[in-house]
Amino acid sequence: MASLSLVGTIRESIRYRGRSGQYSWMAHRLAGLGILAFLVIHVWETALAFYKPELYMWAIDVFKHPLFGLGEIAIMAAILFHAFNGIRISLLDFKPEWWLHQKRSVNIVWALFLIVFIPIGAYMLFTMASHCGELAAAGETCLRFPLPSDYMAP
Repeated sequence: MASLSLVGTIRESIRYRGRSGQYSWMAHRLAGLGILAFLVIHVWETALAFYKPELYMWAIDVFKHPLFGLGEIAIMAAILFHAFNGIRISLLDFKPEWWLHQKRSVNIVWALFLIVFIPIGAYMLFTMASHCGELAAAGETCLRFPLPSDYMAP
């Protein structure tokens, strides 16, 4: 009997061998969870602008850190894949006979995703690197993580 834990669910999902349909399903769910996490963080930091403006400024500077820049690229990937795959699922729901072409439709989604994501991701990565370069030219580093105490009034 399979474990009902998260680890057991992931292990059984990978072992299932549902091929493209199963992996597309997993990627769609993970992308949705990533989008949800982004929205929760975004609502939290936006609320800080009203309730704690000094912490809002701290959050804005934290989000300029390269780790968050990579996270922005990941969330862009999640949004694009979730959108393209959601359109695919909607089309297949309207035309059930198209489910026979699931593998082809999954391949089309991944192709569209890569065609759109690669230039956007490269641009976002280039912008992040140029920001770090500008800071380095000014004698600073983009790797310094700002502390909340730097933004609080004494």
